[in-house]
Amino acid sequence: MTTHSTAPAHYAPAPGWPDLADADLLRTLVETERRRRRLDAAMRAAVAEAERRGLAVDTGYRDTAELLTDLLRISVQEARRRIEFAIPQGRPRARKVWKVLAAAS
Repeated sequence: MTTHSTAPAHYAPAPGWPDLADADLLRTLVETERRRRRLDAAMRAAVAEAERRGLAVDTGYRDTAELLTDLLRISVQEARRRIEFAIPQGRPRARKVWKVLAAAS
């Protein structure tokens, strides 16, 4: 039997995973990713709303990064990354689309 794995040699599968049929494992991968994306979207929305409300200052923190660091027990770098991803940015891609459409005319 040939196995293809990128896992390190010291990797030990969790109990029950080796017994899972391939199709079930594939479904689990897809479902887990779907759930992870929903959770990521919920976190981004919550962080954006906390920032919009000024919740950090209202609760005695200097800024949202400090609030997230304390509340979620994450690094300052991770807190800033989450804030950056949560705050809506301009849409530079839309400008590119218009340039392409204008050039095609």
